[in-house]
Amino acid sequence: MRAAAILLLLLLAGLPDARAQEAADFLLRLRVSPEGPVTVNQRVRVTLTAMTPVRFVDPPRWPDLAFTAGRAVVLPEADTVPGTERVGGQSYAALQRTYTLFPVSAGTLVLEAIDMTVRVGGSEGQPVTARSRTEAARLTARLPPNVDDVARLVVSPAFRLEVSTEGAGGELRVGQPVTRRVQMVAEDTSAMLLPPALWGEPEGVRVYPDPPALQDSTDRGVLRAERRDSVTYVPQQPGTVELPGFGVSWVDPRSGRLQTPQVPPVRLTVLPAAGTAQEVFAPHPGRWVSVALVLLALGASAWWLARRRARRASSPLARLAAACRRNDAHAAVTALYQWADARLPPGGERRVARLAAITGVPELAVAATALEAQLYGRAADTQWRGAELLTAARCVEWRLRDSSGGVARVAPLPPLNPVAATFTPRLTDPRWAR
Repeated sequence: MRAAAILLLLLLAGLPDARAQEAADFLLRLRVSPEGPVTVNQRVRVTLTAMTPVRFVDPPRWPDLAFTAGRAVVLPEADTVPGTERVGGQSYAALQRTYTLFPVSAGTLVLEAIDMTVRVGGSEGQPVTARSRTEAARLTARLPPNVDDVARLVVSPAFRLEVSTEGAGGELRVGQPVTRRVQMVAEDTSAMLLPPALWGEPEGVRVYPDPPALQDSTDRGVLRAERRDSVTYVPQQPGTVELPGFGVSWVDPRSGRLQTPQVPPVRLTVLPAAGTAQEVFAPHPGRWVSVALVLLALGASAWWLARRRARRASSPLARLAAACRRNDAHAAVTALYQWADARLPPGGERRVARLAAITGVPELAVAATALEAQLYGRAADTQWRGAELLTAARCVEWRLRDSSGGVARVAPLPPLNPVAATFTPRLTDPRWAR
């Protein structure tokens, strides 16, 4: 009897070991780094690890991250790394998928549970279908103290702000351009999260901003974001002008330290345009000859401008402007196509979208699409307004002007092996996140 009891105890003691030898067909693990509270716009890594004791028959179909609370920017590119893991003393073949996201609002960010189904090798090597599910993950995002505007916030371990101004040195006269350029470079963030430049609208100055240039790259897991903004100011009247400056809130997530790099304002003294009545001449014997020459030049300029206005009145752009001012959609679409055909290089595709791409004015394509939707859509509940289309067309005309009066040409093909790939993050929120 005693021997039977000992044998029963040995059998019961061996059951856990036997169960430990039976490994699950498929395990799924979700980890968030850093786990604790983070700063709004700080980089967060989400690592999803798929494990099986034998092998993966088919590559897993990795899901998109979805959120039930909070808002985040999720980069579309993710890294997948093979490896091995040990769980409960059992060895597993593992595939690790790392996502990058940035919380863009303060509060709790809830990452919903992930459910995956894969085909793996069974205990005898045969393919079997296995399924596993993670738990939901939570993350708290906070705004740094003394920061109210998230749009001006940069969270990065390394940030650089560079400013340059051209044309402001020496003597500046009415009509002469002044160009300002701002470059921002930051690590462990995305270019779309870098704040835009604030150029302002100084009185008596025309402002011509260029579209921003955004670039994201990665080197051994370290993200590098770059944003370049530029603007051209053209004074329209003499006097003192101040080109505005602006600041950026930069937080280092390692120390939590807040810094405010600044783009300083620039004060300019604008003189009258050369040859105008406001310019002061020193007395000299040939003054009247100079005055006569100036008047003759002004008369010739007035005659030339009158002829130019007459030619412009019948130009495609003038017809487009007239149709836009009248809010006449039918006349505007005809004038738009004629104007686009006149401005495109010979042999190119005769499309408004191509003209918008060549000049870097996407607003033209957006306004043209709205016009076509108004004319040819199934429903047109509102009256079409031509102000946006006319503004975009004038911006294109300004871009196409150069010293020779030529037309912009198509840029060369991109390099075959680019150093850094540009990708567009997607914005998610609880209602339509995928």
